Amino acid sequence: MPGIAQPARDQGENPPGAINDYKVLRDGILAAIGQMLDLRLTDRQSCLELKEKIETNTFNLVVVGQFKRGKTCLINALLGTDLLPVSVVPLTSIVTILVYGENLAVKVFFNDGRILDIPVEKLPEYVTESGNPRNEKEVREVVVLYPSPYLKDGVRLVDTPGVGSVYLHNTDVAYSYLPKSDGALFLLSVDQPAGSAELEFLSDVREFADRIFFLLNKIDYLPGEEVERSVSFSRDTLEEITGAEARIFPVSAKLALEGRMEGSPEKLARSGLPAFSEALDRFLMKEKGKVLLGSVSKNLLRILAAAKLEIELELKSLKTPVEEIRDKIKAFESKKEELLRQRRDFDALFNAELDRRIVRELDKDLVRLKTDLASRMEEEFNRFYEEKKDLSLKELNDALAEFVRERIEVEFSAWKNRADDTLSKAFDDVCRRFAANINQIIDSLLGFSSQLFSVPFEAVEAESVWSSESSFYYKYETEAVGLDMLADSLTQVVPRYISGRLERLRAWAFRTANRVILGKRKRRMKEAIEMQAGRLRFDFIEKLNRSAQAFRRQVTAKMETISDGVTSAIERGMDLRSKGEEETTRLETVLTEKLAAMDRIRNELAGIRESAEKI
Repeated sequence: MPGIAQPARDQGENPPGAINDYKVLRDGILAAIGQMLDLRLTDRQSCLELKEKIETNTFNLVVVGQFKRGKTCLINALLGTDLLPVSVVPLTSIVTILVYGENLAVKVFFNDGRILDIPVEKLPEYVTESGNPRNEKEVREVVVLYPSPYLKDGVRLVDTPGVGSVYLHNTDVAYSYLPKSDGALFLLSVDQPAGSAELEFLSDVREFADRIFFLLNKIDYLPGEEVERSVSFSRDTLEEITGAEARIFPVSAKLALEGRMEGSPEKLARSGLPAFSEALDRFLMKEKGKVLLGSVSKNLLRILAAAKLEIELELKSLKTPVEEIRDKIKAFESKKEELLRQRRDFDALFNAELDRRIVRELDKDLVRLKTDLASRMEEEFNRFYEEKKDLSLKELNDALAEFVRERIEVEFSAWKNRADDTLSKAFDDVCRRFAANINQIIDSLLGFSSQLFSVPFEAVEAESVWSSESSFYYKYETEAVGLDMLADSLTQVVPRYISGRLERLRAWAFRTANRVILGKRKRRMKEAIEMQAGRLRFDFIEKLNRSAQAFRRQVTAKMETISDGVTSAIERGMDLRSKGEEETTRLETVLTEKLAAMDRIRNELAGIRESAEKI
């Protein structure tokens, strides 16, 4: 990945640093996978999956901070283009995600599952407060595809609404997205000190402190010595809040964007972005790249080891008496059946563990959430009602309904993000443990084969899969209460002879209707809490089932690939014997050369793993 602070004209050049080393090693792994695919190994599918993993592994880089700090301008600077809308008023209201695409395109994802393709000119109509006030269009997020080399390596830039603006729902959105980040860019600016909203934000996200880069924007507003004082003041404030050392990168997103668009190295250097670029590159290498290189190369080595066993079994069968081979095949098939029975037991144990570790904990957590939320919201609801009870009946009803909607959305959004992170980790833990069990079964099968034919082998690993897609969105009852005319309706049935008491009767009718609205809205609030909890539970269970099915398919495919590969290798060797000595010798040479090619690939991958550890 090119350094993000490179001018547009230099994007093809490779700057020095850890990220460039990562690119070299990643390209080496991709070349090794290409060679393995050319060799037509049995486990071709795993090679393709690992190729896709290293090509598309996603890294969420979330840009956060108080409104009007220049977050959107910074993203435009990183991309080198005026793509996202900027304004002098609080603007962004919807999470906007930038991903790599060969052509510029914009996709709007709605809460109800709809997806709409729009021209880029229409983007402000969906992501800004003026175009989509209070998210009245029910947009979940907007994805912008853009052909930036910076995004091509799996980095997703995420623009979030600013915290601390007059639009409280924007702050809630910013808070809710942070747990999804792999790295966060937190913007401050020199033109105003850190506000209470920013400091409160930082105090709430200390667990992400090691993932946050602090950038002090708009340094072009001040002379150099003033910038230093601003940096020092901001650093002291941040360290007091986070309790950890805070490195601050002084930048000018405006100068950086101009430098990128004009191809001006001088402006780019003055913007301060290159220093941040280098630090970010190293962070990406440490947090993501190094682990990815090690994981993929290790799995490729396992695939090669299994493939090597197959070829050596094939060669072995060329020289072993036919009757002896048939006896060994029978023994192998018997062992395979025994292990397949263990595989069937795996399903029952796997399901039981998912129920114990995830479903039960989910239910307990939801019960706690509903109990706590119902209690807290009733108190807040009563206070809100006291403030609004003198409104007209329709205005009161609408205000109470909106209060409930906003509070539930905030509470369940925050809970959902926490739960998704917790449950996904629990699922991965379960899968890793059961993957180890499956590895033992596969190792047992390969070990038995190697003893049977005197051929060495190495273990093959399985991996867990957690589905990150969610079908959940908020749903509320839309039934109108229809009480705005209740007071007038009651007075219409009153006999004329008591018309002198009409005003007192109207007051009584208003109070009665008011209490009816209060009671009904309280019931609706409790029903809404139950409904959202139920829908969240359904969503998590659906996600769990999808992920579990994917893991089971992976495990089954891995076992079938290994067992079928061993059987096929032996059968191919026996078949070769029937083709005559000359053909047998030729094919023996081909297999030997294939083994040599696999050894070369193995050495290359081992070297890549060793180099990755030193970065």
